[in-house]
Amino acid sequence: MSWEMTAAGTVHLDDIVTPHGRRTRQIGGSSLYFALAAAPHARVHVSTIVGEDATAELRRTLAGLPVELGGVEVSPEPTFRWHAVHDFERWVAVTVAEEPGCDPEWRPRLTPEAARAPVLFLGSMRPSLQRDILAQSSARLIAVDSMACFTGPERDTVLEVVTGCDLLFLNRAELSSLVPEAPGWEAAALSLRGRGRLRAVVVKAGPMGAALVTASGITELPAAPVDEVVDPTGAGDAVAGGFLGLCAAAEREDEAFFAAALEEGLARAAAAIASFGTAGLRRMAVGAT
Repeated sequence: MSWEMTAAGTVHLDDIVTPHGRRTRQIGGSSLYFALAAAPHARVHVSTIVGEDATAELRRTLAGLPVELGGVEVSPEPTFRWHAVHDFERWVAVTVAEEPGCDPEWRPRLTPEAARAPVLFLGSMRPSLQRDILAQSSARLIAVDSMACFTGPERDTVLEVVTGCDLLFLNRAELSSLVPEAPGWEAAALSLRGRGRLRAVVVKAGPMGAALVTASGITELPAAPVDEVVDPTGAGDAVAGGFLGLCAAAEREDEAFFAAALEEGLARAAAAIASFGTAGLRRMAVGAT
């Protein structure tokens, strides 16, 4: 047996441009990328909102995997649409436009099964929603992700959520905006660890891999090898999915296991970035189940 997981986050339709081409109406979002990365290890309960225009595609993408969709709210409004260009020199995604669609109407309510799941992932979303979800869960291992549009302007609320979690996943820029007084990402991560129940910070660094910051110190791991980076969309959520999925499969939440979990997360991220959209993660997930 393995611990069950809950992924609370977004479902998007993405219009993406990278040096390798353009893709429109590509289904994505934090809850979907996480679920695809985590499902080979354990059952995932998804909590999200999606428009009727993308519901069938969401179900097709997750078909055949141990993913429960009872917590998916279907809206008559369109699904959130993200238009972005990936800059492969700075390794950032530049948002061209956003169409919020049904996202603003979402008031997350975990199903009883999702609330009882021992592992909870709070994907990037407004920190007030993360706080509401956190209050509904009895999980023993909780992780949270965020974005620069929240870590700076809504810093206090993000920090409030962080203190109720065991793990924090951020990239270096997000970490710096959350702890602007720190002289660098290492100092910022170390200053956060130990606040409330927070035990570890995973600092994502794109092609440079990621760092794990715990009471034992800082462990830096390289990115998993990939022939070619095609589309970095969802890579960070794949890191979290692989990380927490391995913890769930092993039924371990101790810091001694976190380095192995991060290595698995980086392997899932490599699968995500090798193809446009969810195709690489989907192939990896189906092949493993």
